[in-house]
Amino acid sequence: MAGTPQRNAIKLAQDEINANRLLDQVRLEVIVEDDGSDREHAAAVFQKFIENSHVVGILGPTLSDTALAVDPMAQQAGVPVLAVSNAAGGITEMGDFIFRDCLSEGQLTPQTVKMVRSRLKLRTAALLYSDTDPNRSGSHGFKAALQDTRVRIVAEQTFAPDQTDFSGEIAEIASSNPDAVFVTAPTHAAANILIQARRYGLDKVPIVGSNAFNSTSVLKMAGDAAEGVIVGSAWSAANPNPRNQQFITAYRARYGTDPDQFAAQAYTGVYLMAQAIKDAHTSSDPRAVRDALERISKLDTPLGAFSFTPARDADFAPIVQIVHNGKFDLL
Repeated sequence: MAGTPQRNAIKLAQDEINANRLLDQVRLEVIVEDDGSDREHAAAVFQKFIENSHVVGILGPTLSDTALAVDPMAQQAGVPVLAVSNAAGGITEMGDFIFRDCLSEGQLTPQTVKMVRSRLKLRTAALLYSDTDPNRSGSHGFKAALQDTRVRIVAEQTFAPDQTDFSGEIAEIASSNPDAVFVTAPTHAAANILIQARRYGLDKVPIVGSNAFNSTSVLKMAGDAAEGVIVGSAWSAANPNPRNQQFITAYRARYGTDPDQFAAQAYTGVYLMAQAIKDAHTSSDPRAVRDALERISKLDTPLGAFSFTPARDADFAPIVQIVHNGKFDLL
């Protein structure tokens, strides 16, 4: 579900960069491949990019679980990877060629929990998460932040990566009567969880979602069940920054729909990579592009004035959003 907004935003950014001659006489070509959210397929795509296409940088993959499996291939080959939607812990720790423009769960989670606790006067909470490494990590972040703010955990339920029926886990959580439920899930499961949560006993309970819940596709699929969902975010359409509003207007004009966070991060990722190519004065040397990425500072993007931390993570302020009338608004 995140793939289409990402692909759209990448194409928009590529065409703008070429039309405005950001790279002078060099034309930026972004090759887009669908990895099917499959590790083996993603590995084949990375190998193709590195050995056949001789790319100077890679954006993606979409899922953190996939990134943890395949990013080491690019690290070993000396090709920079810019993660545009991998919020899980451990991404940039894989090597000095791995960057990301999305905020990590570790950057988003404490602020999200702190604001939710304050606004909702939380005393108790429940956790629901997928039993995979990135999602366990994200849920542990929620748990630690809740404990730090002295919110009592009254239930904790996990589900399998390919699970589609969450009624049992949701019923267990509902029986514990939490003040809010914190859900860490992959994008493909998020809408179903919201729909079933409202159906099986959590219709009046606030739900706080992980990064996957930032997708407008999730909101559309979940419909009324998404109303009131809260999520920490790297981006908001409500941000009045001129560069952000310029991006939203261009995306809407081209595709007839509004962008989401995944689109904004992918669009920003293309501009970051293009800026690095420009600053490195090369379109063929991946190491030089890596070094130039590291030097980017306060670049004007839809995400804000963008820099990288010394650990190559994104460096800008997070926000917290709530779904109101089917759209994200600032909490």
